[in-house]
Amino acid sequence: MGNTQYCLCCDEQVPFSIVERNERKESICVYCGFTLEVLKTWEPQKPQEKGYALVADDSKYTRKIIEDLLKEKSFSAHIMSFENGLELMSAYSRLLTEKESVDLAIIDLNMPVMDGITAARTMRALETQNKVKKVPIVFFSAEKADEDLKKQMENLEPANYVNKGSDPDPDKLASRVEFLIGYLMEKYRQKT
Repeated sequence: MGNTQYCLCCDEQVPFSIVERNERKESICVYCGFTLEVLKTWEPQKPQEKGYALVADDSKYTRKIIEDLLKEKSFSAHIMSFENGLELMSAYSRLLTEKESVDLAIIDLNMPVMDGITAARTMRALETQNKVKKVPIVFFSAEKADEDLKKQMENLEPANYVNKGSDPDPDKLASRVEFLIGYLMEKYRQKT
């Protein structure tokens, strides 16, 4: 079957293809389209000042695991977490008004009050309105990445999806969160 790489979304070794775009090469899962690896073909950028990481998930347990790992890896200077998309949007709007830097948003798809897709669309509208750089969004959810979700992510770029897995075992969830944070460190944060 040729070369394979591990895909967080599919949770298995998968065949991949190489795509060149935006002055970089990416290995992409043939099954789901998830970016497996970004091959650096551009000049390294200056390390940017760390800002805020925003986490929205209706599970207090999941939020805590993500927060703890983001802190442990020093991903951002500040980590804010919310139990729904409306709380996330309120904080994001305030941060934009205060001209604060936001490094990343990790958003669950299914939340009460405001779901993840609506929150992400609202983020993009605020960014356009304020003429600021788009914050990378990672949807971290147990929902399957179907064609509709893939189209939504294309419209919300830069956006990615990582599957939480359906196993209720806390150790397996923690392991998937570690994979998520490792992926984010490689893709969005310069090594210091």
